[in-house]
Amino acid sequence: MDRARRIKALTTLQRIKEHELDEQAAKMGVIRAAQGNLQRELDSLTHRLETETQITSPEAAPFLAGFLQAVQQRREFIDREMVKLDEKAAQIEGRLFETYAEVRTNENVLDKSLYEKRREEDLAESNALEEVARNRYMRQMGGSS
Repeated sequence: MDRARRIKALTTLQRIKEHELDEQAAKMGVIRAAQGNLQRELDSLTHRLETETQITSPEAAPFLAGFLQAVQQRREFIDREMVKLDEKAAQIEGRLFETYAEVRTNENVLDKSLYEKRREEDLAESNALEEVARNRYMRQMGGSS
């Protein structure tokens, strides 16, 4: 593959990989937001347990056990959801790391290809200038004799 096509392909691949990174980062943001919501709900349940489990009247006593059971079931559900979200986050983090490594590798290859292209262009320009200077010198030498 010639250098120009290679650079174009690497540039396209770079954009695709960066897009993948953005998508995975967005998914991670959604998961982190869901985790935050669940944590706030856990905190709220803890606060409710602290404030609402004090029996202030004999009429409230029969309802306390049901309330405690409902809170415990909700906490268990939230804990299961947190585990699921942690597993999803770990998968996404793994993909993020792999994609980031691919982006960095591709970036290095692209930079090297661009450097080589510039070096070739500079060499060609230098050779062209030398040829012009040589031809001019030869004309001057030929014209002065």
